[in-house]
Amino acid sequence: MKKRIFIGEETAKGYTRREFLKYLELAGISVTIGGAGFFAGCSNKVDSLAGAKEFITRCGLCGSDCGMKTYIKNDRIVAVVPNKDDPNSKGFMCDMGLANVEQTYSPDRILNPGKRVGDKWVDISWDEALNIISEKLSKLKIDYGPQSTVCHYGVTEVRAPFYRQLFRRFSNVYGTPNFTGCGSQCAVSTMMAKKYSIGSVHPDYENTKCMVQWGSNPSSSSLLEWFSKVLPARERGAKLICIDPRANPMTQMADIHLKPRPGTDGVLALAMTNIILGNNLYHTDIAEKYGVGFSEYEELVKKYKPELAETITGIPAKDIINATMMYAENSPACIETGNALELHINGVQTIRSVMLIQALCGNVNVKGGMISSGEKVRLTDMELDDYKPFTSKGYSADRYPVLWQSRKMVTANLLPDTVLTGKPYPVKALMVIGGNPIVTGPNSSHQRKAYKKMDLVVVYDLFMTETAKMADIFLPATSCLERDNIKIRDRIYISPKVIPEQGNAWPEWKLWFELAKKMGYEKEFPWATLDEAIDEHLSPINITAADLRENFNGIDHPLKSGNMKELEEKIKTPSGKIEFHSQTLADAGYNPLPDYVEPYEGPADKKLLAKYPLLMTSGIRIPYYIHSQFRNLASLKAKSPGPVIEMNPADASSLGISEGNNVSISSLRGSIQAKAQLNKSLKSGIVAMSHGWSKSNVNELTDDSAQSLDPISSFPGYRGFLCKVEKV
Repeated sequence: MKKRIFIGEETAKGYTRREFLKYLELAGISVTIGGAGFFAGCSNKVDSLAGAKEFITRCGLCGSDCGMKTYIKNDRIVAVVPNKDDPNSKGFMCDMGLANVEQTYSPDRILNPGKRVGDKWVDISWDEALNIISEKLSKLKIDYGPQSTVCHYGVTEVRAPFYRQLFRRFSNVYGTPNFTGCGSQCAVSTMMAKKYSIGSVHPDYENTKCMVQWGSNPSSSSLLEWFSKVLPARERGAKLICIDPRANPMTQMADIHLKPRPGTDGVLALAMTNIILGNNLYHTDIAEKYGVGFSEYEELVKKYKPELAETITGIPAKDIINATMMYAENSPACIETGNALELHINGVQTIRSVMLIQALCGNVNVKGGMISSGEKVRLTDMELDDYKPFTSKGYSADRYPVLWQSRKMVTANLLPDTVLTGKPYPVKALMVIGGNPIVTGPNSSHQRKAYKKMDLVVVYDLFMTETAKMADIFLPATSCLERDNIKIRDRIYISPKVIPEQGNAWPEWKLWFELAKKMGYEKEFPWATLDEAIDEHLSPINITAADLRENFNGIDHPLKSGNMKELEEKIKTPSGKIEFHSQTLADAGYNPLPDYVEPYEGPADKKLLAKYPLLMTSGIRIPYYIHSQFRNLASLKAKSPGPVIEMNPADASSLGISEGNNVSISSLRGSIQAKAQLNKSLKSGIVAMSHGWSKSNVNELTDDSAQSLDPISSFPGYRGFLCKVEKV
C-alpha cells in the first residue's frame, strides 16, 4: 500500500503546478490533485523534495508520537512522510498526522495575542497580554483569594505532559487549588477504578491468548495501537471479544461481539463474575491470599445471574456465558476498557468490576495479561506539589473527596454551578490551555452562561475555538512542529522542533517562564531555557536534555529496584492487595463493593421515556479528529464533513426518516440538528452521535446536574441519556 503525504497549496506558491509536480515526481512521489492541496503517495524512498532538507521528528498531534520525516525549505515545511525506521510506529502515520502541514499553515491559525474590545478582537503584543493577565490575577488574588482562579488543561496538554507540569507549578505557586481539565471526562475515572481494584496495569498484547475490547475501539480511536498491537495479536491466533453497542472494523473480525444497552456494562461484568465463580474458574489463592473483601464480593455477585443480566443489558444469557467461557479458558488474557465505560453515573464501579474479573482469572501481572511497568525512579517534582500555599480546598473537594485526594484536582463539570451560584466561594477567572471545554464539556449552554459571568478568561490555542470566542485574552500557541516535546514513559525522549515558531506564537514553556516573571515568581521559575528545566527534572537519573538530543530514540527510564519479580507481584492499591472491597471508598461514604447502579436518565424512567423514547450514546470516535480538533482542515473534513446521528433503520422508518434527512435531536437540555445515517448494527431504541462539532454540538444535550454525574469521579453520562428525534 502506498504511503500518503499531504502538501498544502500554500507550500506550492512560487512554482507552477507543473513545476511542482515535476519536483515531486523526481523525488519518487506519485501525485493526484484534489481539495485544498495535493495528496501524494510515496511509492519510492524520498531522498529529496524540491531541494528541501530532511529532518526527523515525531508527530505530536496525539499520544502515539508516530515517527515522521519532515522536508523543509526556507524554514517552511514542504511535506511530511512516515519514518519507516522509527522503532515505535515503524512507518505508520494516520490521516491526522499526514495533515501536519495543513494545520501548521492553516489560514485559520491565530498568530498574534489578542484582547477583546466589545465584540471585536484587537491584536496586542505578548508584553501587553502578560501585563493584563498578571495585573488581573494579582487583583483577584487580593480581592477574592487565589482560589477564585481556575486552571484548565485540554487534550493537547495531555499530549505534552511536561508542559502540563509547568502549568500545575504555576497554579500551585499562585495558590489556587482549582486545577482541572479534560481529565474530568477522560482517563481519570479509569485510573481511580484501577487504583481501588487491581492497581495500575496495561494489556500485554504481545503474549496474550485472548483480548477483550470493552467499550474500547482502537480501530477508530487509537490507530497505531490497532495496527501495531491488536491486529498482530489477532494474526497470531489470539481470541477477540468486543463489547460495544455499535459495529466497527474491529467487531467485524471478532469471535464474539456483545451489544449491551449503554450504561449496563456493570451488570454484564457482575454476571460474567457470577459464571466464573459458579464454575470454579477462578484462582482461589488470588481471591483469598492476595485479595481483601472477597467473601462480601462473592455474596454480591450471587444475585447477578446471566438471566438477570439479559433482562437489563439486552444480551442473551447464552452469549454472556459463551463470552465468559472464552475469556476464562484462554489464559493469559487481557481486557482493555475504553473511555465509553467511564462516561456513566456508575463508571468507576463498572470498571472496578471489570478489573476484578482479570484478577480472579489470574491475569494480573502475568505475561499476556495485565501487567505493571514497574516503579520508576522518581524525578524532580516540577509541579512543586509540596509548595501549595492553599488557603481553601478545591471547589468540588467536599462533593468528590476521593477525586480530590487521589488526583489532586477538581472537576470541570461543576465549574458552571460554582461560578453561577458563588458557592462554596466566588470563582472569577479561568485559564484554558489547549482545551475547548465549551464544546467537549457537558451542557454547553450552561457553560456559556458561566463564562459570561467571569472577570477574566484566557485561552491559549492555535485556533479561535468556541471556547476562545468567550475569552478576554487569546494567546497564540505553537504547533507540535514548532516546539520541542519531551515524553517520559518507559523511555524518555525529545521530539525536536523542526521549524521556527510561526508569527508571534509561543511554545507553552515560554508562556509560563515569562508570566512567572511578571507575577514575581522568578525564584520558582528560575530557568532561562527549556533545557535547563528538563535538566532539573531529570537530575535524579543523571540524564540531561543534551543527552536526549543526542539519542533521538530515547533513554530508558530506570526502575527504582532491579528486583523485577518483586515489582511485578506488588499490587499498587492502597491496601497492597486486590481490592474486592475498597476501604478508601467506604471511608468516603461510597459503596466499597462494585455494585450496579441504573443510569440516572434511562429507560427505567417510564414517564421521561414516553417523551424522549430513544437512548443516546454520544462520543463515538471519528478517526480523522481528536475531540474538537482538526475539523477546520479541508483534507480531513472532506472525509467526515458534518455531524450525523446513527439510527436503527426500523426506528427511522417509524419516524418517517430516511438516509440523509435533516433531523432535530432534543433532550431535557436543548435541541440540535444533524443528518440521519441508518445503521443496522444498532439495536432498536438506541441512537449514536460523535462529539466535537462547534455547530450541532451533541453536548448541548448532555447533562451536568449533580445527580447525573458519577458520585466518585464526577464524570458525566455522555454514553447513555434519553432523547427524541424528529424529521425537520
